[in-house]
Amino acid sequence: MAGMFDVAEALAGGCPERVDAWAFIRDFAASWSTPLSLTDGLTSVDVQRAEDRLGLSLPVALREAYALFGRRRDLVAQQNPFLEPDELLLDPSGELLVFRSENQGCAGWGVALADLSREDPPVVLFSDRLPRSSNRSPFLDRMSLACVETVLSEAVTARWAHGRACQATSEVVACLQEEFSPVALPPYPAWFDPMGPPVRWFSAPGLLLCLEPGSEGTELVVTGRTETDLQRATEAIPGVWPAAVPVVNRSVDDHDFVLPF
Repeated sequence: MAGMFDVAEALAGGCPERVDAWAFIRDFAASWSTPLSLTDGLTSVDVQRAEDRLGLSLPVALREAYALFGRRRDLVAQQNPFLEPDELLLDPSGELLVFRSENQGCAGWGVALADLSREDPPVVLFSDRLPRSSNRSPFLDRMSLACVETVLSEAVTARWAHGRACQATSEVVACLQEEFSPVALPPYPAWFDPMGPPVRWFSAPGLLLCLEPGSEGTELVVTGRTETDLQRATEAIPGVWPAAVPVVNRSVDDHDFVLPF
């Protein structure tokens, strides 16, 4: 495993600057998918057209994200897609710019219009699973970090054929903390259970491990670059691993998703 890409190691500094997030995404794409190329970005014309349509200016971080990987639907549109510039819109309150949507319209990610002038603004999660009195929750405090999270969570979806899940018992969590490295992303709410335990990531070379809310408490989801990587994890972690169910994944290039309103 020497020399293999390790997410926790690559994010050890916590991405203090936007450039660190973009460097991580480049390295992750090269290791888990295919390297980014100059043709993977959207043009400034695409972005300007969206700004003209909406009558507002996009944050620098969102512009940079589009320029770097806006066409890489395999990285950002396996399940809950990053919206393309011509799909950007405001939420019903008119207070949030929505840039990512859960594919069945249950949740979305946005930036408060009041924060659009900030280069790397905080991101808000809104969900029909939050209390009616306030269907919004802080997600991550910088858009560049939210882009890192998007790439990780979409990679788990893309490679579910090389993924397994088990209940995160105390024994499982103890093994996870002892044998794997924590990823330096702040805990954040899961879109599907925003009132539940926050999402936390761990890794090893060739492996992503995610603690997230489950039907019976916290669940551990393990994803490997290969079946061999996955087997290495399930043999090391003393969980009850249900039989794998083959899943066919595809990116939502045909935009068959539903916006969250």
